Amino acid sequence: MKKANIGILVSILGLLLPLTSDGAEQYKPFIASQYSPKEFKISQGEFRNGNALIRIIESKTISEKYVKSPHACRAWVEVTKGKQTLFKKYYDDIDAVGFSYGLFVPKVQPPPPFFAVVKNGDYDGRLFLVDKDGKVFDLIGGFYFISENKRYLFSSYASDISGLAVFDLQRGHVVFSSDKLPEDQYQWYIKKGAYFFTASEWYGHGIGYFYDFKSHKIIEKEMTSAELAASKPVAFDFDPKECEDCKVTHNKALKRDAAKGRRAP
Repeated sequence: MKKANIGILVSILGLLLPLTSDGAEQYKPFIASQYSPKEFKISQGEFRNGNALIRIIESKTISEKYVKSPHACRAWVEVTKGKQTLFKKYYDDIDAVGFSYGLFVPKVQPPPPFFAVVKNGDYDGRLFLVDKDGKVFDLIGGFYFISENKRYLFSSYASDISGLAVFDLQRGHVVFSSDKLPEDQYQWYIKKGAYFFTASEWYGHGIGYFYDFKSHKIIEKEMTSAELAASKPVAFDFDPKECEDCKVTHNKALKRDAAKGRRAP
């Protein structure tokens, strides 16, 4: 067989192979008959964002007698535009690892045109940001908050290492992403428009880890306890600990008001 024909054959086979989840498990479609209600609790949801439709299915293992995979949670997320599938992920057996696990649809969503889905578990939290045309941005995540001016989304990594991604919601791209922060993110603060985190509680003086919007880097600065007291603690807009694990969220606030282009109350 000629080399050119071999190359074509390889390309065709690549298209025919199922999509994988994180390069580990082959994509398996959801078949309801395979999940007994005595062993699993199934939840499903569809969320429209502009021209994109986001479908989520989760299977939560509820029987202690069931000892096969999935041990805790199996999940699917798919993004389509019309009849075209633009993105899909399959998580065969999400490991809770003593923390929140599953797929979540946050109640507090980023401003249009983005829609957020969060995955937790496996020591690998993810944030999927879907725009109105179905383009998906896959970031490290698990928790997030949105800056007061609605320009940036800060996505904190739910893992056994300290990580952070910052997404520019106005320009639609990642401006910072690292899983090698100098310290753990104990608490975020804002002071006169500047965002920073501390690694622990401290008194007298300590270090603030500031996010610099010009260089898009983390900058360490010494601070006094008086300066810290003058700063405002930042709460996460999405915290998975406030949600039920492995259960699709249904929230009326997520429906679009097509006439106004906003999320309807």
